[in-house]
Amino acid sequence: MINSHTVFIATLIVVASLTLIIYFTGLEDHRSLYLNSLFSTTLLSTAFLSFVTTGLYNGWKLKDNIVNPLNKFNRWKKPDLLADDGSLMIIDLPGDEGVEGCLVSIISWIVIGIFGTIIFWMSGTFFWGVILTFAGLLYWIIFRAYRLILKNSPTCKGNFWKSPGIAILFTIFYNCWIYAIIFTTHFIR
Repeated sequence: MINSHTVFIATLIVVASLTLIIYFTGLEDHRSLYLNSLFSTTLLSTAFLSFVTTGLYNGWKLKDNIVNPLNKFNRWKKPDLLADDGSLMIIDLPGDEGVEGCLVSIISWIVIGIFGTIIFWMSGTFFWGVILTFAGLLYWIIFRAYRLILKNSPTCKGNFWKSPGIAILFTIFYNCWIYAIIFTTHFIR
């Protein structure tokens, strides 16, 4: 039994490190984005195939111990910027002359600064929401894919020929669409 948290973190580390290694070595050799994409996808497919073959051969099962990151995002509350009647709060400023105008300017700058801070905070919350949504989707894809594959582990446990066969089948199934996207974008240009 392996933890899905461990598999998720290991997958993120492997994907990020292999992709960065391919692209940084590609800069040195002046490889195109197309070739770098093919190399990184092939290496990731090989790592995926190795992991799945090992898991099937050893009879691994996947235990779900990751909390959905989107549940934590729902608990955050945003400030209420609306008045009681549902309209935006609008401040009428008095005259622009003398000490009164100077004080109004200072106060309005403070209010605008606070308003700007709230806007930046809300946009940051939006970007965190996008990041957490992406993490949730990635988790779902990784966890569901591995779980679906490792459901075959009881029948493949200790079978030297059946484990790689099923692993190759699922590797082709899960990675062909990535190659299709790479080839399509390269040849459409």
